Parts: sequence; C-alpha cells; structure tokens
Amino acid sequence: MLELQPTSLSRIMRHPVIALSPYHSTELALEIAREHGVHHFPVCDRDQVMGMVCTCDLQEASLDQLVGLVMRPAVTLNANRSAVDAATLMKAADVGSVLVLDAHGKPCGIVTRGDLNGEPPTAALLEDCRCDACGSMRHLQRYRERQLCFSCRERAREPQAFESGGGD
Repeated sequence: MLELQPTSLSRIMRHPVIALSPYHSTELALEIAREHGVHHFPVCDRDQVMGMVCTCDLQEASLDQLVGLVMRPAVTLNANRSAVDAATLMKAADVGSVLVLDAHGKPCGIVTRGDLNGEPPTAALLEDCRCDACGSMRHLQRYRERQLCFSCRERAREPQAFESGGGD
C-alpha cells in the first residue's frame, strides 16, 4: 500500500508575509488589509514577532487604537512541520491561523484554516471548527457558549436579527 507523505507547511503557506507594527493604528492596519486582501497579520517590532492580529479584532477596536493593544499571542510552527501539525495546533489553540517561521525564527508564511480545508487529513481534523449558525470556517470566535463567525456574532448581539440556523 502506498503511504502518503504529510503535506509540508512550506508547500501550502501563503507568503510573503505582510507584517504590522505594534505602533500602527487600527485604521492603517485595516487599510493595509483591504489593499492586500489579507486577514491575518503577524505583529513585529523589527524582526521580532510580538503577536498576531486578525481583521475581526481590528474591526472591533477604535480606529486610533494601536495594533499592539489589539494583538493576541502568536501561534507559530516551523516551516518544516506538516499541515496536520498546523491543523492540530489551530484546533488546540482555538485560532484560525498559524504563523510559519523559518529556521532562524523569522516569519516566512501564514497558514489559515481555509488553506487547510482542501487537504483531506487536515480537513477532517478541522471539521468541527465551524460557525454553529452558518457553518463558515472563517473568522470564528467564542460568543457565550457558541462558536460563531464574525457575521453571525454581530447578529447574535441583536437577538431579534439572529436565527440559529441562518447564515450569510
């Protein structure tokens, strides 16, 4: 029987990495996100990784707030690890992306839940990482006892506009 080799992160990661400074304003970070079509950013001071931020986090902050005050701890893996490793770590850390580091500990790519969705072993690992309301795998966050995407969470804040079986 032919045994498949695990997919390497370096093969599926997105690069180059667009990093934000902890001193960027949320407004500037959102402009950069729109310009480049990116949703997940490492936050770096020079070459030092300080954290990670997602556009969902930025959209909830005031426009003049500094990115360094909005960021979360970075979840990282070395580039020589596999897609299964990334999926396992995302699920354990309850995050939507993993920052990929080179042999020197510098950011060289990002892998998101969406990048792993097409890989059979990782898709199975992440199957329950979906919005409880609409089934989306993107921009998930905890809201009370539920796991909701950004859109459904916004609607859940206005219960009259929220249907537990609906979606985008």
